[in-house]
Amino acid sequence: MPVSRDPQITIPGCGAVQGLQVKTQPSVAKFLNVPYATVPERWRPAFKAAAWSNVRDCTVLGPACPQPAQADPMAAMNRDDNNAGATQEVITYSEEHCLNLNIFAPLDHLSKANALIPVMVWIHGGGFVHGSNALPLYDGSNFVAHSIRIGRPVILVTINYRLNYLGFMSSAELKHDATLPQNLARSRGSVGNWGLMDQKMALEWVRDHIDVFGGSSQDVTAFGESAGAVSISYHLLIPENHGLFQKVILQSGAATTMAAGRAEIEGQRYFDHLCRHFGLQSAADQPLTGAEKLELLRAIDATELVKAGDFGRVGMFTPTIDDILIHQDPRIQLHDPRAYDQGIEAVMLGDCRDEGRTFVPFLGAKSMKRWDKFFARNCPPDEVSRREFEQIYGIPKTDKEARQISSRVISDSVFLYPTHATSLALMKKESPALDLVRFHFDRPLKLMEDMGIFIGAHHAIEIPFVFGSDAALALFKDPAEKELSRRMMEIWILFAWGETNRQYGLTRCHRDNSSTGVGFMSGLLPSDIGVKGRGEALVFSEQATVERGLCERLDDRTLAFWRKHERWVSEKRERQYSGKVKKGGPKM
Repeated sequence: MPVSRDPQITIPGCGAVQGLQVKTQPSVAKFLNVPYATVPERWRPAFKAAAWSNVRDCTVLGPACPQPAQADPMAAMNRDDNNAGATQEVITYSEEHCLNLNIFAPLDHLSKANALIPVMVWIHGGGFVHGSNALPLYDGSNFVAHSIRIGRPVILVTINYRLNYLGFMSSAELKHDATLPQNLARSRGSVGNWGLMDQKMALEWVRDHIDVFGGSSQDVTAFGESAGAVSISYHLLIPENHGLFQKVILQSGAATTMAAGRAEIEGQRYFDHLCRHFGLQSAADQPLTGAEKLELLRAIDATELVKAGDFGRVGMFTPTIDDILIHQDPRIQLHDPRAYDQGIEAVMLGDCRDEGRTFVPFLGAKSMKRWDKFFARNCPPDEVSRREFEQIYGIPKTDKEARQISSRVISDSVFLYPTHATSLALMKKESPALDLVRFHFDRPLKLMEDMGIFIGAHHAIEIPFVFGSDAALALFKDPAEKELSRRMMEIWILFAWGETNRQYGLTRCHRDNSSTGVGFMSGLLPSDIGVKGRGEALVFSEQATVERGLCERLDDRTLAFWRKHERWVSEKRERQYSGKVKKGGPKM
């Protein structure tokens, strides 16, 4: 029997939800602002959302996690003036109620009479500072409609999680607070990973309830970009999070793209900054304890808290090595194939050609004045490493050259090398056999160039092509871009169905037990770093076509340099942490 125009579904253990048939895509239903958890108190694990008795209106987008205003050349992507059928246009924010998800599903599959179909869960990026599932760019209506048209229907779920100070801050004070007897049962002593915990709860909600919408909890693809991809990479490495998804798509990110820090070092900087910003520094005659500072910070309105800023200058927000969820520096763990979820069936991962360009203003050397500091951060201090760096990247003589080299260095170290290292480890993973697909995105957005913004195929440029949402279509000024978006949606959908390799003729990945290494598409990856035989990757070209190309764009010398740099940074951080522990922390 056909489902009503605006479908109503009862979710066991939760309650009934009223959805919305998408006007522009009548084969698709969407359910917005479905709560999966609530935040009872700042810097505590979330609680599962309580069940409701009345029919819940799920036709309006829910609140996002509070966040600072975003200055971004891609701001056009994030307009909230085109929500494709939702009755709300402006994104709202709430610390307590931001943990919600949106579900886009084929109307026909809401009936239990149909077979369960693959599920795709999107985890947004934004540097662990910004982002929301309410952005029009992430509306999944067109994506799901396209999956129906090609005969490979999927359900798309987009989730929120806590961000910035609210989701990823840690410190010695927070660590002490989490280990107090009254808090230990719920926190288990974990700090700084509230956002990752939220994501896990969202994935558990999908596992427990998505069958009601016609989705298979045993056929889930987690996909994300930047911080979203980084998050998924961490879930792959956290044992208690294994089994929540079967396939993975990592767009411009892996765990070491935003390597976890320590509460007492990287996390402490943000805590101390907040205390300074809000005037909570201890006076000589009336010193504040750590517990008192925490109490005062918890009382500050979330909107004011996230405005405290200093993002980038203090350091990027990252997950935390808390010895509960994350036990080891990811720069070490990422290379161990035994650390990954052994049940993963397929992984697709890739990058954009000009990843580093948008990061030069705050991670690179904008001028020769900043070059020495940038160089010292990115090159081990020995003479051999210095020569290697200069042979690979050259020595800048002008501000323009400093920016160009900075962009290349950021692209290689933050995105391309972590993608390579993840690929290498996954291909050594024990059975079952793993399908692994690599991709590169090389197409600049014509709209950006028409606006005089020449930053190439920069970080995040592929997102509108993947979603094909109405907000994305508004960005495409060339018919070839719309066609490329159609092709990319198809490839992502086919991947969720386990068919990308078959459809696009890429050699199936397999283990190779010979002495030469591990099979990687049509190439070979020797045991550590060398990539003598280059495998194939999907290339979304500058001409807006889908081609084949080399899976690895960095040569052996560059890969070896960044492997050495990674070890150097890891050893330096460990020495710093050991010294901090010996010295002792602040008064609690």
